[in-house]
Amino acid sequence: MNSSAATRSKSDRDTTLRPAAETHSRQSHRLPSDSLPSVAPVSHRFGTDQAFRIAAARAGDHHDIHTLLTSVLHQPSSAEFHHQLDDPFYEPSDRLLVKRNQQIVAHVRIANREMHFGRTLLPVSTLSDLVVSPEYRSEGCATELVTAAEQSIVASGSRMAFLRTREPEFFARLGWTIGVRHSYSTAGARDILSRLQQCDAPVHNPLVPDTVPLSIRIWRHVELAALTRLYSQRTQGAFGSLSRTDAYWQWLISRRAYDSIYVAIEGPDKLELNDALSPIVGYAVMREDRIVELVAAPGHEDAGARLLSRACGDAIERDLHHVRLDAAADEPLHQVLAQAGGRTCQGESDNGEVTMVKLFDPLPMLVDSLELLHERAAAADLDFPCELGLMIEGQRYAISIRQRTVKLLQEKLGRSYLECDFNDLTQLLLGHLNVAEAVDAGRISASTRVATETASILFPQLPFWRPTFDDLQA
Repeated sequence: MNSSAATRSKSDRDTTLRPAAETHSRQSHRLPSDSLPSVAPVSHRFGTDQAFRIAAARAGDHHDIHTLLTSVLHQPSSAEFHHQLDDPFYEPSDRLLVKRNQQIVAHVRIANREMHFGRTLLPVSTLSDLVVSPEYRSEGCATELVTAAEQSIVASGSRMAFLRTREPEFFARLGWTIGVRHSYSTAGARDILSRLQQCDAPVHNPLVPDTVPLSIRIWRHVELAALTRLYSQRTQGAFGSLSRTDAYWQWLISRRAYDSIYVAIEGPDKLELNDALSPIVGYAVMREDRIVELVAAPGHEDAGARLLSRACGDAIERDLHHVRLDAAADEPLHQVLAQAGGRTCQGESDNGEVTMVKLFDPLPMLVDSLELLHERAAAADLDFPCELGLMIEGQRYAISIRQRTVKLLQEKLGRSYLECDFNDLTQLLLGHLNVAEAVDAGRISASTRVATETASILFPQLPFWRPTFDDLQA
């Protein structure tokens, strides 16, 4: 074995990706099937005997792909796999394969979609189901397959890619970095109900009009427009939520990866059959004792508490002692579960699993974020003009902010600057880093205290959240 193959074999051993979201692709960014060979190196051969090649999957490969996945990952189920094929935007070429002769020995799946990032919709991709047959894990299959997938993702128009894994060291060597935190809380169902009852006992004020009572019931399929409307309202200006088309919503509901959906109704219990009638002000998607998505309409935050209460009541009836809430870090109900004696997880790793990201070229995203940086500087009443330099792996840049303009200047640094690498810049742009903590830990360097303070304003930590509902498997 040559030296390069030996290096690959050491890094590829036992590398797998956990299954991730099966979401819609962006038609405007999709590669035509007949053009995919120019993106993925289908003729590229590697390995000790040059017998391995990377190819885009075809419909006839699906049976062998499912056999490989279940033999290595013991999932997905047959129902889940067929639902993946029913995704309205799915194409067999979304899967890349390593073949040895005609045998499939490795596989990875790419899902292209759009993600809300503030007021912007970003084209992003997700890698999942990366598996290599045990007998071929010394041939560099995982490295070659991930590299081919990255080429395909860039060609599709995506700026960044995400994946979930328990092997972060392998992907870190390929330029990936941790970019998302887990965000969920767990508490005893009875303790949560007790805490909610304490919160629901306000002192009566005759000067304040009585609020319209809410009722909670099981959602009906004819009310899909209500869920679509509420999700759209909630994700405006959000960070990390996926854009869901009507076709994707239909597929998400039809795959039945959830147990039940509750809705909160304001006033009389009426069906929501058109856009003019809007009594539904919240919904919660349940999977056993887990609330995988909870959305309340603006101005109806009490709907979230009522939905949580219903979830706890049902959990007790089914002899489930705890309830878990998956929600963004800024969801107020996390505090309710914490006050009920629960546990909150908002760290990078949960039982060894992390979400990693690769921003293929951070500088264009930095340029696209300049207007947002200007708004943050104005909101913080920074003295204009102000500048923040960035020394990124030896390259010099300066963000110059004035009263009405903001620019990214090249080959200029200034007195106050940060020194970091491109992975750190990725985390800054995604709002993953706490700048002051990163400077104190020596992860990034700040030339002055002003640089740290300015960077903390321009790149604050964000409640970046990727909804769990999209990740469920049937």
